[in-house]
Amino acid sequence: MNFLKQIALCVLFFGAINVYAVGNVTPPDTLHFSLQDAEKIMLEKNLDLIANHYNIDIAHAQVIAAKLWDNPGLNYSQNIWNPGTRIPFTIRGADGEVAVQLDQVFKTAGKRHRLVEYNKANEKSAGYAYYDLLRNLKYQFRSDFYQLDALLKTQKVYDTELEKSTILEKALSEAYSKNDVALKDVVTIQSTKFQLQTDLTNNLSQINDLEAEMRYMLQLQPSSVIIPDMPVINKIELPVVVMDSLYNQAIENRPDVQSNEQQVTASNWYLKYNKSLIAPDLDVSVIYDKASASYAGYTGFGIGLPLPLWNFNQGGIKQAKATLKQNEVQLDASKLKAIGEVNKAYEKLVQLSHLDLDVQIKNNHSFDQLMSGIYDIFQKKEMSLRDLVIFMDTYKQQANNFNNYIANYYTARENLNMAVGKDVIK
Repeated sequence: MNFLKQIALCVLFFGAINVYAVGNVTPPDTLHFSLQDAEKIMLEKNLDLIANHYNIDIAHAQVIAAKLWDNPGLNYSQNIWNPGTRIPFTIRGADGEVAVQLDQVFKTAGKRHRLVEYNKANEKSAGYAYYDLLRNLKYQFRSDFYQLDALLKTQKVYDTELEKSTILEKALSEAYSKNDVALKDVVTIQSTKFQLQTDLTNNLSQINDLEAEMRYMLQLQPSSVIIPDMPVINKIELPVVVMDSLYNQAIENRPDVQSNEQQVTASNWYLKYNKSLIAPDLDVSVIYDKASASYAGYTGFGIGLPLPLWNFNQGGIKQAKATLKQNEVQLDASKLKAIGEVNKAYEKLVQLSHLDLDVQIKNNHSFDQLMSGIYDIFQKKEMSLRDLVIFMDTYKQQANNFNNYIANYYTARENLNMAVGKDVIK
């Protein structure tokens, strides 16, 4: 009896110290973030977003380039040796020769306009591609945020139980050396401790992976420890929605669908541009020749254009038609994908909305109370070591499942928002 009292008191004392330490002592580089504050930093500092935004600038520069006229051409020639006067580089007198020609190419058949519209559509597509990356990054960041919160809460449970099992193992080992307990009791608690260490290590590995990913997204120092400040959840509920409305919103709002729409528009303009290439461009020139073959001081006007006899840009037109068909298929596929993802996300949210949170919170509270007094029960010999170990494992599993359930519920809400392309649940 005295032995059991010592075990219970030691475990409760050291367990209380461990709970206090986990709850109150934080490393100096620990950063507490609400989701809103962390997301704001992520959107301002994320290097992937910053780099991708330059694609919009590049596309806009191509629009500017398409609007510009071709530069005029200037041809100048003069004699370098006059055999009559034997004077080099002379342009004076009747025997001097100089000729100047100014050329300007004029695009025909609306080529410049069609090329401008093609690049404008590409610019819009690049903008939507940027917002699609933003949509995916926000979903990934929020999912990591919820999962990290769940893992840290589970870690506290593991730390507490590992501390208690360590004290219990030490006490049982000492008792076994005095022949007060059986070897099976020592082996049982050692096995329990090893399982706890394994679970704790796996949990820490997941925490480290998530923190590394979030540190990169937030541009934090490698030593930074991130602690999510999650609001207390009051209830789990399923939003009342009309599925057809969600489908339509997804098609209208999702940037990946809008980007594909702009690609179809761009392909249409590119096909028109390739067809316009059949029409020859005008090369207009103004000529001055000081000593032409016709007469001195010749000033003339000329027009040049290629004759479309064999090359009607057949290859370019065929390629543009194929690209248009391909982009139309991709647009249809993206619409079907959007509808499918909305339906899948909502079904998952439905599955996670069946939990009666009030009942589960009360159940968790009962577990906590029983866990705090479980060693008193063990001390009074009202519970065997085997039953104690089973309860510890059940308590650990209960806390882990509940934390993961809440994280999955929040993630499922974000998944629906991502699938629709806007925050339908806030």
